[in-house]
Amino acid sequence: MSSNARSASAPQEPHAALSGLKLVPWPSSIESEPGTFLPAEELPLVPCTGQPDLLGVVDVFLEDLSGFGRNARAIADRAHHKAVTFSLVDEPELGAEGYRMRVSTDGIELFGSTTTGLFRGTRTLLQLLEEGPGQPIPCMRIDDSPLLGHRGVLIDVARKFHSLDFHLAMIREMAAYKLNVYQIHFSDDQSYTLPSERFPNLPTEGRSYSREDIRQLVECAERYHVTLVPEIDVPGHSRALNRGIPETNCTHAASPLGVVCLGSPASLEAVRELFSEVMEMIPGPCWHLGADEVAYDRYQGCSACAAALKSGGLSDVRPLYREFINRMNAFVKSHGRRMFVWEGFQPGGLPEIDKDIVVFLFDVKHEGRMPKDYLDAGYELMNTAWSPLYVADNIYMTTPEIIARWTPWMFGAGRSPQPFARWQRLEETPHILGAQVCSWAIEEKAEMGLLFGKGPGFPEYGRPGPRAQIAAERMWTGGRTSYKGLLERTGASYWE
Repeated sequence: MSSNARSASAPQEPHAALSGLKLVPWPSSIESEPGTFLPAEELPLVPCTGQPDLLGVVDVFLEDLSGFGRNARAIADRAHHKAVTFSLVDEPELGAEGYRMRVSTDGIELFGSTTTGLFRGTRTLLQLLEEGPGQPIPCMRIDDSPLLGHRGVLIDVARKFHSLDFHLAMIREMAAYKLNVYQIHFSDDQSYTLPSERFPNLPTEGRSYSREDIRQLVECAERYHVTLVPEIDVPGHSRALNRGIPETNCTHAASPLGVVCLGSPASLEAVRELFSEVMEMIPGPCWHLGADEVAYDRYQGCSACAAALKSGGLSDVRPLYREFINRMNAFVKSHGRRMFVWEGFQPGGLPEIDKDIVVFLFDVKHEGRMPKDYLDAGYELMNTAWSPLYVADNIYMTTPEIIARWTPWMFGAGRSPQPFARWQRLEETPHILGAQVCSWAIEEKAEMGLLFGKGPGFPEYGRPGPRAQIAAERMWTGGRTSYKGLLERTGASYWE
């Protein structure tokens, strides 16, 4: 996951020669040049010699070309006519994910200052080549980089389990539209879906992955330059954890309560051990703690929590919750990661929640909180606004057209079917790090249709549509492309 790569300068309106292109996201700068390039039946690919780091990018590009019936081969002759050349260049201004492409009558040149930037360029190139051999590509120059560094999708596998094959396909589909962060909600009341050697009774039978599954997931994400963010939701949403790790339950509980005990040292140590195990399986720069929707009344009667309250001179369990977040943040940072949480706490209050935690905002006016309250308190934010970024069922979901009217600086209001008047519009700020489409409690069979408009529809879930790729363009460019053009390029119908 990269930092914000550029300022929000407006992409130019497409030249007439480029107006028919279906590029999504639309590049931040694209200029027409005279002529067209006619790809050969077998496309020669030329990696720059002496740059072994880019060979993985070329290998994935070859695989993806063959996936839609195109023939290509890697060669060493940079003078080859009509070839696609790949080069890593020392141009820091391109940024961590930026790339430059030139299509001329003689061939295509692709440049990046990092392998990730070069990879993002290959996704644009794939879209240009999708029409197949014999279809001319207009000559052009592209200089492209994202507005936001975090452009994500969340899938909930704790409520509705999904196969490994689904995740591998999802990573490839995300990468096609330059979405770069895949958060997986692995744990909730319903199930714990990761393998565990340290806590063998924890994985839910018939609803958990093997270590080999996770190895393949990590490998695929690395090849497609997608950051994996595991979420083990604590201290709420924790019945599966309570069942599999009894020491996480409060002392008075005869059955799992769905909250992690905040007063027991054994409970806190078990959570740290579990996190360490997951971090070993799923490397990466980020960690999501969950930390929302905690039922505080369930702590009443717990002797361990009562002792912790007495020791701290406290009368309410909420300070223990805030202290828990800070303790977990210190632990996560000790493993070289940055911690994310849902908006489960009020800005202000004691102890103060660490300001280096990123807050994922999902509901304007939730318990009286507003996005600006968190910004004013000094937190960096992620836009995961329920409206329009949640996918869950007909009540929760908005249409592709509504998403096309959204920008990452807009935070919607809950489940409002007509959200525009209630959207909170903030000034563009680098303290909003990105945005994320969140799919909750959806069966695997319906995900691709609801997110990308690909696959059959299922009446119990709602109408398919290109929600994720529309959101991807807004995350990449902000609001700098036209609403009408975006809908046309994604094939979205006008529903409203």
